[in-house]
Amino acid sequence: MPSTMMHLLAAHDLWPDGGDGWFLGNILPDAIDTDRAFKDHLHFRDLPEAQRPAALRRFAAEKLDLSKPFDLGVYFHFFLDLKWDAGPQKRHKETYTGECWFLDYRREITEAGYYIARTESWARPLWERLRRPEPRLYENTIGMPEKDILAFLEYHYGEATSGKPGPSAAFPPALVDAFCRDAAEEFARTK
Repeated sequence: MPSTMMHLLAAHDLWPDGGDGWFLGNILPDAIDTDRAFKDHLHFRDLPEAQRPAALRRFAAEKLDLSKPFDLGVYFHFFLDLKWDAGPQKRHKETYTGECWFLDYRREITEAGYYIARTESWARPLWERLRRPEPRLYENTIGMPEKDILAFLEYHYGEATSGKPGPSAAFPPALVDAFCRDAAEEFARTK
């Protein structure tokens, strides 16, 4: 999966005026911290890669109201995850020569996120609003506990406003920007 800031960058590319509900939908599916099996199931990681796109479309049809910005954001979140996992993440895993590709991967996407937060003029004002949102903005929590949502937002607010530099060597800005833009364009064509 991409970092939280990558999700926000792609969401901003697709619908910069989508409102806070839209942006929350794009990041809150990652707020599940206490139940890894549920998170993996929610992200379709318990299915073979080839079955995930169809499962996502079924999920969107059965569980989401795509006329609501939050629900549309949730759909785009999972769409972006599928694209990222099959592309940049997979390439990183296949080419990494160290001891633990996943730890390196997490460090690299965090660095990429720091860079986005530091260089995008909309990032800090957005996080100031998202830090403590009105619960009505994220009504369809699809099983995410409220305490996890609030802890997630507070943690990522701190990360996004920390001023840590980035960028990532494995996922440089040009790669991240092109990926997010291309995914946003594809989603707009196919949703």
